[in-house]
Amino acid sequence: MRVLDVGCGVGDTTFLAADLTGPGGLAVGVDRSADAIATARARAEKDGRRNVIFLQGELGTPIPNQAPFDAVVGRYVLIHQANIPSALRGLRTHLRPGGLLAFHEFELDLRMVSDPSSDLVLRTLSWLHQAVRLAGMQLHAVSQMPRYFHEAGLGWPETQIHPLVSSGPDGFGPNYMISTLRTLAPVLYKAGIATAEEIGLDTLEQRLRDACANGAAQMAQVNGGAWARLA
Repeated sequence: MRVLDVGCGVGDTTFLAADLTGPGGLAVGVDRSADAIATARARAEKDGRRNVIFLQGELGTPIPNQAPFDAVVGRYVLIHQANIPSALRGLRTHLRPGGLLAFHEFELDLRMVSDPSSDLVLRTLSWLHQAVRLAGMQLHAVSQMPRYFHEAGLGWPETQIHPLVSSGPDGFGPNYMISTLRTLAPVLYKAGIATAEEIGLDTLEQRLRDACANGAAQMAQVNGGAWARLA
């Protein structure tokens, strides 16, 4: 099989696709970031992978010297598209008849709670809520994915939804929250919602873990996948 991974970043999903296709297949990763592509290429070379190619480009741009693909996949990329149905329609052109289009996204209308209540956790969640809205990201990429596929002319997709729950000071939640906030903090600074000193990203993860240590603040996140075959 030949698989195209759009918005591939540093190649994690591309490498998974390459493992599935085997040495006789090919996985092509495309990303707009030159730095991400350089990292992905270095990783592939270090691991001696010969069935992966990484290219710099925008979502939906033509892939030179490549025939239609058996599958087009993406992970956490549609949340960044202004018009998801339009993006999906553009990606259809990369698929052969009967080819598979599959995406894994997460719901940015964050349904997270702190129980028992932690002022620091609730304040961090508020920063995240405001940041994703200011960044113009798609808030309902999981819950609205069937509609997006249908509007793109792909019919009603198969779907799966996976809740992730973190609790306690050793849970994944604090790191997950800070990794997300770190990429979005500049929009908070620019909007005057919070300052770098107020957020304190360098120490915030440990402060969150300390806040969770006595009563285990909890975080829940919804991830989902949707896939359909091109008629």
